[in-house]
Amino acid sequence: MNMIDAHVHLQGADLAPGTLAEGDRLGVKLFVCCTVVGMGYYPKFEAVSKSNDDLYAVMRRHPERVAGYCYVNPRHGKAALEDFRRRIEDQRMIGLKLWVATLCDDPLVFPFIEQAITYNAPILIHAWRKTVGQLPYESTAEHVANLARRYPEARIIMAHMAGKVESAINLIEPYPNVYTDTSGSPIGGAEVSIAVNRLGAERVLFGSDLYGACLASNIGKVLGAGLSREQLDLVMGGNMERLLGGVSHGTSQTRGIVQ
Repeated sequence: MNMIDAHVHLQGADLAPGTLAEGDRLGVKLFVCCTVVGMGYYPKFEAVSKSNDDLYAVMRRHPERVAGYCYVNPRHGKAALEDFRRRIEDQRMIGLKLWVATLCDDPLVFPFIEQAITYNAPILIHAWRKTVGQLPYESTAEHVANLARRYPEARIIMAHMAGKVESAINLIEPYPNVYTDTSGSPIGGAEVSIAVNRLGAERVLFGSDLYGACLASNIGKVLGAGLSREQLDLVMGGNMERLLGGVSHGTSQTRGIVQ
């Protein structure tokens, strides 16, 4: 089984030490990576752009092993939209990452979703429901469902099963354009099984949340979910491979969308 880890972060300006070696040992052929960790929840444009520069440098060093989501803070408007376009079209990043700077269904986000749609690029959205300590503008499954309803052509990945798995999976189930990933330390084999049973294996993606997690234990919880071999193949790599295979890196027509 050639696995794809669909949710990885840089540690500082590089992969965490040993990431590729651990991937070789366990059979992970590709790490789909973004930045954000350690940057602060509401970063300035210069910090975001520098982090995307760092990610691009890692992609260039490991072109067969690392693919990149472009992180944006939608509050930066036109500058961020232009940066996203450049990263996809000129630097061959494969998708959009939204974190906690803005709720994902805020109108500020819509131009980025529309641009991602033109590339058929996956959109990885941090989503989490906390009992206490919810961050301002931290999206939940309800916000993801609102976005999916507005943009049925968008290919959305709700990260972490949004924390509260039972309710979150129920909220996104009616929207076939929404996938979820297995990352997040509270997510175990039982939660993976719930997601596969309710959404179908075709809508669940393996993600570890490296560097803040253990790759082996995250693989283990999927292996422990009681899935068939066919389901495992989809979750552990087949679904993400299909998403990546549909990405277009733009033309002169897509350049004209940036306002």
